[in-house]
Amino acid sequence: MARRRLAAATTTVPAIGVLLLLALAPSPATATVPARRSAVSYYASVENRLPAAAGMELVCRALGPGFDVYPELSVVPRGRVPRGGARVAEVLIEPGPGRVAWVLCSWGYEGNYLANLKLFDTEWPEAAACQDPAASGGELCRLVFEDDAVSVVAPGGERRVVGDLPVKRCRRHWLLFSTGCTYPDHPNPYAGRLLRNALEFFAV
Repeated sequence: MARRRLAAATTTVPAIGVLLLLALAPSPATATVPARRSAVSYYASVENRLPAAAGMELVCRALGPGFDVYPELSVVPRGRVPRGGARVAEVLIEPGPGRVAWVLCSWGYEGNYLANLKLFDTEWPEAAACQDPAASGGELCRLVFEDDAVSVVAPGGERRVVGDLPVKRCRRHWLLFSTGCTYPDHPNPYAGRLLRNALEFFAV
């Protein structure tokens, strides 16, 4: 009889423990969940003013240290931007001091290729003017590809060259390669890392 009482007592202890844990745990209605802070947005118009009729290729991604940037909500160019065409880019980052983000792209144009072209940086001096288009009458910041360079143009019209583009002069263009090519002199550093051919471009 004593053994039966001991067995019955030991089997009720876990059940009592579970009931205590459930009683102490906060209910879904009373549990506090930290609210997600609203993101800070930066906007820019990416414009192709280069002369080739085939346009240019941009494959971009939004990045930031840690989890500062919302890549799933940011909108960045991916694919062909036709001559005279434009794409609107939006980068969303966490609010707060020291929060930064940037947009890095692979760029292709007429057999010319760059990797890690910085299309936008929230630490640029123009970045603050790119946050609220309504404050500038709906005018966006502009990232303009023209004259063998890429420049950022603030809503007020101030222009700054981000970097030069390696537009080589070639005798012949093949599907993946070009021959008889030379690069003209350029006054500014290239806007990204120079790639030698399309195989390197697609491998990035």
